[in-house]
Amino acid sequence: MSKSISRNAIFNSILNLFNILLPILVIPSVSRAIGNELYGYMGYGDSLNNYFSIFASFGIYTYGLREISRVRDDKIKLRQTFTSLFVLTTITNILATLAYMAFVLFSYKGQPYLYTCIILGLNLAFNLFYVEWVNQALENYDFITIKTMIIRIVSCIIIIFLVRSKENYLFYLYVIVITNFLNNIVSFIYIKKRIKFDFSNLCFKKHLKPMIYAVILSNVGVLYTQLDKFMIKASNGTTDVGYYYMAQRIINMINTLLLTLVTVTMPRLSNYLGNDSQDKYLVLLKRVAKIYFIILFPASIGLMCLSNEVIGIFGGGEYLSVIPAMEVFSIYMLSLGIQNIISNQIIYLYQREKDDSILIFIGGIINLILKFILIFIGHFTIVTAIGTTLIANIIVIGLQYRLVKRVIKLNINLFNFNNMKYLVYSLIFIPITILIKSLTHNIIYICIIDVTFCSLFYIGALIITKDDVFFEMIGKVKAKLIRS
Repeated sequence: MSKSISRNAIFNSILNLFNILLPILVIPSVSRAIGNELYGYMGYGDSLNNYFSIFASFGIYTYGLREISRVRDDKIKLRQTFTSLFVLTTITNILATLAYMAFVLFSYKGQPYLYTCIILGLNLAFNLFYVEWVNQALENYDFITIKTMIIRIVSCIIIIFLVRSKENYLFYLYVIVITNFLNNIVSFIYIKKRIKFDFSNLCFKKHLKPMIYAVILSNVGVLYTQLDKFMIKASNGTTDVGYYYMAQRIINMINTLLLTLVTVTMPRLSNYLGNDSQDKYLVLLKRVAKIYFIILFPASIGLMCLSNEVIGIFGGGEYLSVIPAMEVFSIYMLSLGIQNIISNQIIYLYQREKDDSILIFIGGIINLILKFILIFIGHFTIVTAIGTTLIANIIVIGLQYRLVKRVIKLNINLFNFNNMKYLVYSLIFIPITILIKSLTHNIIYICIIDVTFCSLFYIGALIITKDDVFFEMIGKVKAKLIRS
């Protein structure tokens, strides 16, 4: 039942590009309408919601995707695995929702952001119907794309025309929650028509331990950017959380687009390992890593160069304080990309999540210590907060790569010159951008001219060096155009 990886990548790319373009239309309108204080409330409520979501989802996205991918060719095992995992996460979602509401009502009584947290908490309840992990494991990327785009376009139109001032803030929150519910429930109905529940062989014990490790991994992740937001709120207030939140949202949107190829190949890689086809796994992994790096490095460095212009487009003059954080976030995005390959496509698929949990926990503790040192010496800001997170993440990458080479003993060299040369080419964007900014101060002109010249330089470097991946990609595009 395997589908074309390129077809999956095209649909996923369309969706991810859509998820980038839509906020470009919505975020500037909303941020200006509701103001940075209310935007900070939403940022804090969202971070709290994300924390409890860790326990609600119970690691189902990564674990469920891996397990369904392994058994998707056996209809009986597929139904039984889906049923066991769905029942298990139903329980965790209900318990997490109750715990969240109790915590919010008890801890934030009388606080101005109480109602924001309550409304966003409904996302936890609606997470009960979240089954996108099954769709991705079955490679139903066409359905995911079409369904999500229709629902979010309608949501976008409603927000743009009806959220015009601070008085519309709660309405905006309602739209977000309802959109999330519709997105989940439509996928649930779609999957239930294709996979029936089978309660004949419910198995929780088999899944419980690896899912606990997945939760630990998610919890340890709180020691990174989620920790930043909590500590920024405690030290600097909710307004700075809003600044941090804006930069993080922009990075997450772009990072999701860049991870398209990585995401769509995970089910196939897992299926190869589940069927003892390690040679096929290694060939696909090396190919995916190189294609990913050819896009990741120029995107990260280019975004760093244009941080000022990007924030100007998204938030206007009210969010100028975000610019330095955005620059550091761009490099952090680069480290996240490398870590994603190592952690999700190698360590997790080899079922070494316990080892990965320990390594990420070590990095999280280092991050926490660095932040307390900054607070103690009086230099804790949104910029230094993400800076320490970047340092901790680089340390984790080193530890994870050591695990891959010495324990898993996988014959792969991610940091050879053939992969790292793309970073070298991308660094030339810096002097190009400095030159362009010295000639004009118009944000739109800078973006258009800079992207054009940097792209021409990068493509020229790939052509001159006769890069095999680049010419392979061009060849596939030509072949598809000819067939069409």
